[in-house]
Amino acid sequence: MVSVKKVSEEHGVLKLQIKGVDSAFINAIRRTIMQDVPCLSIEDVSIYENDSVMFDEFLAHRLGMLPVKTDVKGYKKGESVKLVLEKEGPAMVYSKDLKSTDPKIEIADKKIPIVKLGKNQKVKLEMNAVMLSGREHVKWQPAIATFTQDEKDSETYEFELESSGSLSNKEILDGAVKLLQEKTTAFEKEMKKIK
Repeated sequence: MVSVKKVSEEHGVLKLQIKGVDSAFINAIRRTIMQDVPCLSIEDVSIYENDSVMFDEFLAHRLGMLPVKTDVKGYKKGESVKLVLEKEGPAMVYSKDLKSTDPKIEIADKKIPIVKLGKNQKVKLEMNAVMLSGREHVKWQPAIATFTQDEKDSETYEFELESSGSLSNKEILDGAVKLLQEKTTAFEKEMKKIK
């Protein structure tokens, strides 16, 4: 019999004790989380003005790695939302300075420094956050997931999930389970065609 018990959850890290399954099943959940559960991440950056010391390419890469809070009910894979950034120095540009055209979408961590602007230096840009999965790039991984097997009981595992902040741990697990169910159902349908 399968049982799932929450051991702890703090600072975005969820620890579960899972019993009654094997390592293949646990690994399928882990891989689905990291490769298939979609979330928003900044992809296309249009830079209209950048007087900072940071090259355009470095600035775009830095923005691309920011975790974007994702509305899983409002966005499907492949859809996008626009964000804008406009600031003049002297000032430090932080992740909180990015503004989304959708009030439900925002940068998960508001305190990430992006670039320091000197006097009269400006940055002005637009970007699209696109809903994709970790198969495309690591920036679309909503979490890191690991597991260890109990030394005394081969059917007991400690599963650890650390969210990037794009999705809650529950949304990540729900998404992984749903995707696995869809794959299993599709496989069963294909199997029925075999005579």
